[in-house]
Amino acid sequence: MTRVPRSPVPRLALSAIAAMLLTPAWADTGTINLEATSVQAALPVTEDGYQPPEVATTLKGAAPLSEQPQSVSVVSQQVIKDYAVTSLDDAMKFVSGVTQGNTLGGTEDGFVKRGFGANSDGSILRDGVRSSQGLNFDATTDSVEVLKGSASLLYGILNPGGVINVISKKPQYQWQREISLRSSSFGGGAGTVDITGPLGDTGFAFRLIAERQHEDYWRNFGVDSHTLVAPSLTWTGDRAKVTASYEELKYDIPYDRGTAFINGKAVDIPYNRRLDDYANHAWGKTKTLNLSGEYQVDDTWTSRLTYAWNQRKYDSNEVRATAINTTTGAVTRRADANRGFNNQTDYAAWDWIGSPQWLGLQHDVLVGTDWERNRTYKAYSYRGKTTSTFNMYSPVYGTEPVLSASTYSDSLSNLATEIENNSLYFKDSIHLTDRWIAVVGARWQHYQQTNSNGYVTPTTTLDTSDNKFLPQLGLVYKLTEDVSLYGNYSRSFTPSDSVDDEGNVASPELGRSYEVGSKWAISPRLVATLALYQIDEQDMSIFINGVTRPIPKARSRGIELELNGEIAPTWDITANLSYDKTEITEDNINPANVGNQLVNAPKNMAGLYLSHTLQLQPLPGEFRVGGGARYVSERAGDPENSFYMPAYTVADSFIAWDNKLFGNHTQLKLNVKNLFNREYYSSSAGNLRVIVGEPRSTSLEATVDF
Repeated sequence: MTRVPRSPVPRLALSAIAAMLLTPAWADTGTINLEATSVQAALPVTEDGYQPPEVATTLKGAAPLSEQPQSVSVVSQQVIKDYAVTSLDDAMKFVSGVTQGNTLGGTEDGFVKRGFGANSDGSILRDGVRSSQGLNFDATTDSVEVLKGSASLLYGILNPGGVINVISKKPQYQWQREISLRSSSFGGGAGTVDITGPLGDTGFAFRLIAERQHEDYWRNFGVDSHTLVAPSLTWTGDRAKVTASYEELKYDIPYDRGTAFINGKAVDIPYNRRLDDYANHAWGKTKTLNLSGEYQVDDTWTSRLTYAWNQRKYDSNEVRATAINTTTGAVTRRADANRGFNNQTDYAAWDWIGSPQWLGLQHDVLVGTDWERNRTYKAYSYRGKTTSTFNMYSPVYGTEPVLSASTYSDSLSNLATEIENNSLYFKDSIHLTDRWIAVVGARWQHYQQTNSNGYVTPTTTLDTSDNKFLPQLGLVYKLTEDVSLYGNYSRSFTPSDSVDDEGNVASPELGRSYEVGSKWAISPRLVATLALYQIDEQDMSIFINGVTRPIPKARSRGIELELNGEIAPTWDITANLSYDKTEITEDNINPANVGNQLVNAPKNMAGLYLSHTLQLQPLPGEFRVGGGARYVSERAGDPENSFYMPAYTVADSFIAWDNKLFGNHTQLKLNVKNLFNREYYSSSAGNLRVIVGEPRSTSLEATVDF
């Protein structure tokens, strides 16, 4: 595919959007002005809009969100479409209190939620099942739900910041056929096919989603490539519904540890220059299988069975920086390689959901049992010798890892970590009166964890098991039909399956969470949520420059506000504001760290995005325009707070034209991300591993429904 030039496209995009958003129809420009008319009844309301659904699937039950004593954020399908969201990190800019954490060089989703979290922490779900995939957002994604605070009652092993649940597109009983082509100013693009519909009068419906992407990486070298195939099938009867879905993704992506901060500031090299080498990439295949069935036993009870399996098999190369001399420009590097990663999750659950009348009171009940096994495996590791021949001021690339007996590391090979869980859980929302709802729940969990390594010298480094009781208590008061107040208390437990560069497994984490808040349905299509919380975490761990760093005790206190939905006909808004004060409250390695800010945890974040549908006479069809920005304050780069990543504000915008040029519906859409081309740093895994934020990019997408 022909490479799209970098400089003219952003200028054209900026000019087009500025003209659309900022130029009044009556301005004297010396040209013919088109009258902009805001359409009321003439334009169809967006299918989902920006407002969250009444019931969140992440909560497993059927009770509405207004009766749940927890905060839930939803990134809707319309938001994803409007702003051309292509990654989970991109989706989180619409959610309060969530920002990027350690991403393992961009190969895994990693997020800090209310101050806590990292990659491989088990907090990313795919349709309610813990995912072993590295990057979880793709063409099958319908929406994203974020359950804030402790979710251990429903999902077991988790840190107390919350879970991010990626909801997939399901088969539909009405024919829909969509073809989409997208080009990027970085070079390359993607093509997607999405077909769904009924299979005669059999009760079956299918869906097939396929995508091919090949896009140049924005830094000075690298390619992001993947091929996706995802079929699914649903059968619906009078009382039963069964869905089966499968996804296979083959990928080859850059492994980029970013830049370095020396003496508290970024090294003085061009923003897009890499400190690693051409060899840095990860390549492999992911597979996901989900089976679920629901049966309505009677008017009160529904039974649900779930089985899921997902796997990620991949290899990786990493030429990594271990030291930097800013005077001479010499970068000490080590060429490493890993072969035979095989990360896998097996999951089975049986739930009963009902709304019985017990002792004269209405109950919304969820009772269930689940079994889960998570396995992280690496066959071979190779660790090269350090050299200082690379100069960051005049780089010469070409270093490759050496895979031989001289670089083989036995202690980091045949490395297996396995966690198996068996749990019983129960949750009951008791309607004490028309206004008061008490929520009582608990999970009993038995887990076993093992860790071993070595072919030449097989060693078992961990073999433990335990039982945990994780309670949750909540109270909801419905001030009116549209306004509710809530509070909750919960506990969490997280035995880690993350292994650092030295082969160490992090210690189990214990969390305690308190939250109060309010939910307000300002209108049927506009919802506001306010939450105040405190989280205390014990025995948490982070990875700094590849080494496990324990933190005995930490705390997070904050407030979040979100507004999502339609503020006026044809006007949509998604806005969020958060304040989070994190601190280390105990550190036996470096007591001077007490009071320091937690890594990658900004104190302030805010986002505001508006979208508007209109017509421009005499042009046919409809136009949709939108834009907004997210602000993230400075973040600590390590527990010592020896350096901070500066605050940043990044703006995005889009303009779309919907018409009937081809098929039933055609849309042409131009998106501009990082509109003002700000340079920023999005997360840290240590001063030698600071992720660099993407510069301005434009994408042009054409979608046809037929």
